[in-house]
Amino acid sequence: MPPQEGEMILQMDIEGAEYSVILSTPQEIIQKFRIIVIEFHNLEQLAERSGFQLVNLTFSKLLAHFDIVHIHPNNCTQTLRYRNYDLPPVMEFTFLRKDRVSQRDPVTVFPHPLDYANLTSRKDHILPRCWRGKE
Repeated sequence: MPPQEGEMILQMDIEGAEYSVILSTPQEIIQKFRIIVIEFHNLEQLAERSGFQLVNLTFSKLLAHFDIVHIHPNNCTQTLRYRNYDLPPVMEFTFLRKDRVSQRDPVTVFPHPLDYANLTSRKDHILPRCWRGKE
């Protein structure tokens, strides 16, 4: 049985092309998904003006109708330090459409008990404080 309109799940891991795909997808299509899981690559570009603008536009489009419910840094690369910020170059974000969110209590335990290292041979990255919102 095909999923009902508005109840689909999207998982995307396309090695850096996620920005152009999200920005070129009409909002009406994006809103058909209840849950979106995206592994964002090249997040170190937040340290550059044009990279920040690209990431900001992408997240602004998603956050218009979705809340972030989970973030997990991928330990495939080292976290980079820029000024006072830690920038994990690769992180997986889970978004839940706002009309499906029943409570908005912030998570305060990091890493989440269900998190695990992407590469078991390396120490897992803990989500940097600057990415946690208000605790």
